[in-house]
Amino acid sequence: MKPVVSSLWKHSRSVRWRLPFALLASSLAVGCGQPPVEGSEPDAPVADPSAQVAEPVVALDTALASATNDPDEAPARPVVESLVAIPQGVTSKATASLFELKLDAKRSENEQFRGQTLAMAEGSQQLLFRDDGQNGDAVAGDLLFTASGTFDFVALQAEQQRIAQAQSQSQEPLTTAVFENRALVRTVPVTAMSTVFQVGQRVPIRPIGLASLVDPARSLIIRAPAVINDPTRTWDPCTNAGNPAGKWTFNYLMTEMANQPFTGVAPTTFVREWVRQWEAPRTINSFVSPARTNIVPKLVTPWPKLTTGELNLARSPFKLIAIVNRLDLAGSNPAYGAGSAGEGRFIFAATEGTGTSCHTTPFLVILEYGVDKTGCASIKTYAQQWQALSGLALGSASYNAALEALTEQFAKRDLSPRKPNRSSINQVRTNENWLFNPWELREFRLWNTTVNPNSFASPGPVLGLLNSHTVAQTPDRATKTTVFPSYVNANAASIVAGTYSVPLVVGATPFRGGRSIVPSPFATPPFWSLPAASIPNRQARHVFSLNTCDGCHGDELGISFTHVNQNGALSPFLSGPMVVPDRADGAPVRTFNEVLARQTFLDQTANQSCLTAAFTATSASVH
Repeated sequence: MKPVVSSLWKHSRSVRWRLPFALLASSLAVGCGQPPVEGSEPDAPVADPSAQVAEPVVALDTALASATNDPDEAPARPVVESLVAIPQGVTSKATASLFELKLDAKRSENEQFRGQTLAMAEGSQQLLFRDDGQNGDAVAGDLLFTASGTFDFVALQAEQQRIAQAQSQSQEPLTTAVFENRALVRTVPVTAMSTVFQVGQRVPIRPIGLASLVDPARSLIIRAPAVINDPTRTWDPCTNAGNPAGKWTFNYLMTEMANQPFTGVAPTTFVREWVRQWEAPRTINSFVSPARTNIVPKLVTPWPKLTTGELNLARSPFKLIAIVNRLDLAGSNPAYGAGSAGEGRFIFAATEGTGTSCHTTPFLVILEYGVDKTGCASIKTYAQQWQALSGLALGSASYNAALEALTEQFAKRDLSPRKPNRSSINQVRTNENWLFNPWELREFRLWNTTVNPNSFASPGPVLGLLNSHTVAQTPDRATKTTVFPSYVNANAASIVAGTYSVPLVVGATPFRGGRSIVPSPFATPPFWSLPAASIPNRQARHVFSLNTCDGCHGDELGISFTHVNQNGALSPFLSGPMVVPDRADGAPVRTFNEVLARQTFLDQTANQSCLTAAFTATSASVH
């Protein structure tokens, strides 16, 4: 029996779906991205409440919604070839229109949608696209879906005028970029359509993002000294300059995340128990993350203390390195009546030494917040606010105030009442070789009783605290010659299509790891590679490897460890075009241009109809 496709599109909220940047099949992830949300399992054990450090003031699992309980596998998404609107009257903000949505008949994943119905949202209306030969659909099962409703042609006219203005101010022809499985596959010329739309005219609705209208340094990856050293919003542990309680300090952000009025957990306890997780081995999904006991002499001992002996968070030895807009990590998009606004991130580096010898270290802490906005209007407004930063002087008073207004939309406490601690945080990640070699990536999450505890360290996660968690999309290295090849071969189609998520176990065998390591030098061929005799589908091998922590931060790209290092320097992956021959086979040669993809996507989201998101291709990339 075929699935009820309209229900899958309308109601699925899987955060593993990634929105398009432009045209047809396009997807993106940079650095470590947003991982799958863990769902509850009926027979999953519940963590021992006696292990709690502090008794919560209220039950943390009260009124939690199922939006945090997505399944391990994301439903497939159709690959769209074209979409047109046909006005039936004089164009206006709500012109009665017919719509035709054509799926690509050459893509095998579209077969499951043949003869079905697809539900999409345009503004406040629900459009039902039909391929069942009923209610206006001419031929059942031809992958040409039809719908009727209204369309805002005034907004489309304004968008064409914006494109024309951009072209008049550009020395180069306008293009938009097309990405698939994070690789740049082509650029497409962009020209403005006529703004006169006649009754009965077939008007194409196409996703177009103008990358030139987004300044990455101001709207995407913000590292300017006048921002990260803002004396009213940041604090520098090396110079003791700034505001120890500023809105971009480690102190403020961890205090908000702990949310003591709700959880009963003091921020000092919250941070100390997080740091303690390096002091002893941690078993996660049966895999052991060894202790890195140097955390005590290197970080805990020199950390300034309160008179009670507790950590003084106002003097936290973490310096802000960057603020990052990850709108591109949005989940279900507004074309399907749901949506989110991706992630917002803060990157900190630990410091050591005093006075003139004080410096940042290769111990990076990335706070990765979900931006809980739904619906086209809300997401577009948020995107427009990020794009507006490109028009302000970087680091000026007005710029920093506007940026704070954005970060407070995800960093404040109580913004996500249905998530653990009522915090918007998705996960905290660390990337370091300061404590020990090799480079190691770890992941920590908050927990409540709607979230599967099996993906946390045993004996079980603790309410109110950050808990050690499996690393997204990354198996333990011990599975390379056993579960890894069989899993890739069994799931090659979904891996290439981007609808897979690395499970905790395969059969009865633990698979997803509790940490990821990146040796130096990185491996050639990449670690997650076996010969074609073991994994015949080489694209599936590449995509799987690229989506792992150690592949993205190491050998699948040929990059050393960090995408933003402790001094704020960017990796080649974030510095422009990067041409990489397949690291296992030497071919094909792929071009990556991560920042171009983010620029394109931000402009598209901020300025175009949500129906352009129908061109989404799934992607399981989360790093």
